[in-house]
Amino acid sequence: MMARETFPTVLYALLLQDFPESLVLSLAVFSLLNLRLWDRRVLYLALILTVGNLVRLLPIANGMHTVLLTILLVAVTRYLTGAKVSRIFFAVLLCGVIVVGMQLLYLVPLMKYTGIPYERVWANPVLRGAFSLPYEVVLLLLALGKNYYNRKKGLLPS
Repeated sequence: MMARETFPTVLYALLLQDFPESLVLSLAVFSLLNLRLWDRRVLYLALILTVGNLVRLLPIANGMHTVLLTILLVAVTRYLTGAKVSRIFFAVLLCGVIVVGMQLLYLVPLMKYTGIPYERVWANPVLRGAFSLPYEVVLLLLALGKNYYNRKKGLLPS
């Protein structure tokens, strides 16, 4: 997001990309930490991360928002769960690697296939939300798969 975006554009971006992304990221982190997915803390974390995404509006160096959001995700997860910081960092970094890897695999081919340039995708919250769906689906599948494994192995807390 850019600092000159209008309020409706920012709101659409929060609803169409930032909240779904924050929710699946929260689910993935909780499942990697062997925590229950159907816990209101997941929703709290997703909402805090969604609001935290407003940091993208700040005039800071490119990529710095990712560092700030990672720190926010780790800090809030620690506060909400009490899990070890090292385990949280591992879960967050693994999710980050998945997001970057997925984007490397599909973003350029998808832009070529659709004929939509990156600048247009980035400027339009609907397109941004649509172009983020592939990695969100992979994170959701990771969360659900790991949760299934956790339940079968009895790794979830009572």
